[in-house]
Amino acid sequence: MQDMVLLADALNDVDVLGIRVRDLLTGTVMSVMVVVSTAVAWKRTKSVLAGGAALLGAVALWYAVMNAVAFRDSVGETIKPGGGAPPVTEGRGPAVVRVVDPAAEAGTGRGGEVL
Repeated sequence: MQDMVLLADALNDVDVLGIRVRDLLTGTVMSVMVVVSTAVAWKRTKSVLAGGAALLGAVALWYAVMNAVAFRDSVGETIKPGGGAPPVTEGRGPAVVRVVDPAAEAGTGRGGEVL
């Protein structure tokens, strides 16, 4: 029984360590990347506008990384099969196939399909 408790404690410790590493990466490393990307863009161009654009882009990317789970869940709630279409199952949905008769298209002289 003592071995099971030790194993559970070890698994819990690894889980907590993983959470702390993730927080370090998303917090500290992303902050450094925002500052570095802004500084590099400004240094290359010497433009406040380019530096501001780099800052906005880096902050938007940081926000997306910090809220990735919320974005993932909202996409599943927002995008649903609509209206009269049958529900999509296992990645196979309704398909539309257009058959083109090459003999009928040969007389147009355009060299391709006419829409």
